Amino acid sequence: MPSSRAARAAPAVLAVIVVIAATLGAGCLLRSPDPAPRHARPRPAASAPDTDVIAVTWIGHATALIRIHDRWFLTDPVLGDRIARLYPRKVRAGIDPDHLPRLTAVLVSHAHFDHLDTPSLQRVEGDLLVVPPDLTRHLPGDLRFAQIEAVDTWQTVELDGARITAVPARHSSARWGLDVWRDHGHTGWVIEYAGHTVYFAGDTGLDLDGARALAARFDIDVALIPVGPAGRPRWVERLRRHAHVTPTDALAMFAASGAQWMVPVHFGTFFKTLDHELPHVEAAIAAHPAGDRVRLIGIGDTTEFYY
Repeated sequence: MPSSRAARAAPAVLAVIVVIAATLGAGCLLRSPDPAPRHARPRPAASAPDTDVIAVTWIGHATALIRIHDRWFLTDPVLGDRIARLYPRKVRAGIDPDHLPRLTAVLVSHAHFDHLDTPSLQRVEGDLLVVPPDLTRHLPGDLRFAQIEAVDTWQTVELDGARITAVPARHSSARWGLDVWRDHGHTGWVIEYAGHTVYFAGDTGLDLDGARALAARFDIDVALIPVGPAGRPRWVERLRRHAHVTPTDALAMFAASGAQWMVPVHFGTFFKTLDHELPHVEAAIAAHPAGDRVRLIGIGDTTEFYY
């Protein structure tokens, strides 16, 4: 049984939490995100008949539109101006949801609000939605997907020649922060189609063993790896390294995964401004031997890889 002193203190602590939350919420409600510097209008590129293309469009944060040959895949769609209907973006999404192509698959990595945004999921449609097993409880019933699959680590799902595998990620997935007893529903994803492979890391802390496991199983053409929040105080970086890679850690995971190319994601969108994070990302890329194989693109921009 709690002591009488603890019982008396609990309401005061709760009141402080409520006041802080209300203050932060009020500030958030007053802020509007900046316009996206560019808005993508995805369309298949004209290329030679014997040339395959992997195209990556960064929508912002962990949201990326991936084209492999003639198929489209979307990661962690967060397309609105706020997450949890409260916390605002620093900059709007780099695409109008109405301009999205027909999606072969949408991949969601975990239940945190900046990765699983149910209003965004309700705005997109496609053939397949893949999620970690524990995430299905959070899905609304009116989604527009022909098939929804919960896929555990190293399991796969196949659809019309596309093969999607859930791969390890070192992170957390408690949607509300305190529901840690449900904290085992986070993953990365590997997409294989038409002889090409794309790795989406989701959100992860430093896991070189996991990256080496990917190298042993896949020949990865392009890796989308988070690099932010970047530029936090060193004590925060040490405390959170198990859940969020620094830009330097991201480059180390890229090298260990054996991927040919890397596209950085998960920065400059929600928690810190791009002006704050970008110098740290650029410095890590410049310092790493594999930095010349990193394609750093802006929100709404597309980079293409030809094979």
